[in-house]
Amino acid sequence: MSEKVTELGEALRALGERGEHLIALQPAPEDLDEIREEMDAARRLLVVARASLARRCPQHPNAPADPTADGECLFCATNRRRGETANVTEAVPLQTVARAVAELGQDEAVRRYGAQTVTRAVLVCRNDLALLQESA
Repeated sequence: MSEKVTELGEALRALGERGEHLIALQPAPEDLDEIREEMDAARRLLVVARASLARRCPQHPNAPADPTADGECLFCATNRRRGETANVTEAVPLQTVARAVAELGQDEAVRRYGAQTVTRAVLVCRNDLALLQESA
């Protein structure tokens, strides 16, 4: 666990203790100002701790980091372990993907566009026989 996460936990515990004292005692305005300052400090620590746990993955912005994979986000590392290496594709029209399946075969289309995109294209375009037969 990172040092910032530990600091955040300590700050939140201190705020919790302050809350218990508020219930038992009548707070003075100075007490409330101190609580506000502690809450602001805890909020700043939260932002820093969150940023330290996130990776700037182009496919999954702000995704949590995988502790077992050096520098990878949790989702990409999981996909890599499963053997799913679908690349980030630009918004390719499904008709283009369906034509690639018809012309190049499913394996090549999956390699180029990813399994999900190919599946979606085949399902959407399955009724459009002219599209699939046009390239056959």
